[in-house]
Amino acid sequence: MRLTEPRKGLQLGGLSIMHLIEVLELDAGSGIPLETVGSAYTPQGSEQGDESSLDDSDYDDLFSDDEDMRDLSDTDPEDDESVLDGVPPEVTIPQAQLDSILGQMAVIVPCKGEDPNTIEGVLSGIPRGCLIVLVSNSEGRAYKKEVMMLRKFCRHARPALAIHQSDAAAAAAFNVYGLDDLVTHVGGSHKRIRNGKGEGMMLGIALVAALCPQRRYVAFVDADITVPGAVNEYCRAFAAGFALNPNPGTETMVRLRWASKPKVRNGEIDYTCEGRSSQVVNRWLNKLLSAMADADPTGSLAAARDSEIIVTGNAGEHAMTMDLALNLRLANGYAIEPFHFVELLDQLAPQNADRLGYNAGRVPNLQPVTIMQIRTRNPHFHRVTDDSHVRSMWASGLGSIYHHLPAPLSKPTPSPSSKNFARGEKLRGDILDFLADNRDENDNKEELVHEPPRPRIYAPVSQLDLNGFREMVRSEHKTLYCLNLPHFKLPRPNTIAPVYQYGVTPPL
Repeated sequence: MRLTEPRKGLQLGGLSIMHLIEVLELDAGSGIPLETVGSAYTPQGSEQGDESSLDDSDYDDLFSDDEDMRDLSDTDPEDDESVLDGVPPEVTIPQAQLDSILGQMAVIVPCKGEDPNTIEGVLSGIPRGCLIVLVSNSEGRAYKKEVMMLRKFCRHARPALAIHQSDAAAAAAFNVYGLDDLVTHVGGSHKRIRNGKGEGMMLGIALVAALCPQRRYVAFVDADITVPGAVNEYCRAFAAGFALNPNPGTETMVRLRWASKPKVRNGEIDYTCEGRSSQVVNRWLNKLLSAMADADPTGSLAAARDSEIIVTGNAGEHAMTMDLALNLRLANGYAIEPFHFVELLDQLAPQNADRLGYNAGRVPNLQPVTIMQIRTRNPHFHRVTDDSHVRSMWASGLGSIYHHLPAPLSKPTPSPSSKNFARGEKLRGDILDFLADNRDENDNKEELVHEPPRPRIYAPVSQLDLNGFREMVRSEHKTLYCLNLPHFKLPRPNTIAPVYQYGVTPPL
């Protein structure tokens, strides 16, 4: 894969946010050494700029039928450096390196009510080396169909996990072994994991960490993507992001910005570059950066003022090192992706560096983090959502900012820092004004105008006793499927998707 070379963006204490990287070529060949073009690095095996062995006669033959084009042949393309004017430095990652990372990656696919054929299309785009993890919150009969589809898809030794978010054993394990806030009562003594996308993603993280600890990377892909080729590019872009992290010793988060999110308008496809929710959330996350820059007495955050560096605030397609996934507090529902930025700013920004090293003490194991943002090539087609759903998504994102402003914007302290608290209150007031200006007549006035919804914040998955979680889920599971994982065996088969539904079924 060929991409633009990573450019240093903002350094905010222990958090580094890189400028947007662009995918230039989906398949740049295999066996090519990691190289950059137009930078300090020179491709191995050739001189930079060496393009071909064509001589002048070849160009004359090529353009002989067109007088205007024939004039161009008087200039040797090898001598015309203007063709590379403005071309940013590039880097090529060999296929072998991508495959090595993908072979250590688990891809979590949260789903709720999507057509099994659509989900199967998503799975078909996930590279072969990745572990598939399907976390469903669909209704019971739909989950049976999803599992049947998964077993059929994985019949040729493809490793996969599947679990339902209502699994009683998983809920009991969370309740007993350290993450009881993730669990709710549903009547009597019955418990289940709370509804929500963020909660399903946390279940997936815990499942991978407990059952497949050799997986070093975890990625998240939505289940409603209708172009399998886009999914394949996303996974390869995740691997590229991990490979390109320029800061050794830091954890990595890779967040994707789609090339476009097409909409059909007046019978034509409009290749909109940014989703409606992303436009709102990115803008307000960058406003948060500006407010933090204004509040920084050292001036080290000056570059963040009026910055537009955050372009992936709502990135449903993202990935991170497993250590980061385990040690990061996560939000519920659709607030989970924007809250990544809010939490990392709160934990790692320089104003907070004196609070137990890089963090506030709530997350003692959180290490410095580099955020890689990558713009992909494929258009992103997915299930159409109505305006009310889009508003609820960006309102959740604004709620993660409004209710969880990073210190010192969030706490009134003695002078002169009290000015910083006032800055935080002004940002909150601006958010309320924005909500009021963008309220729909069908919106819940109390929820979307008085204040944006307050997200529930969960403790890091690292607080879970993974050994206890694994044994309880393994022995008492109701909905768990483990396909083609020879190192992990369930003590009894699960009968939701009968073997007789297919001709050849992989062993559990």
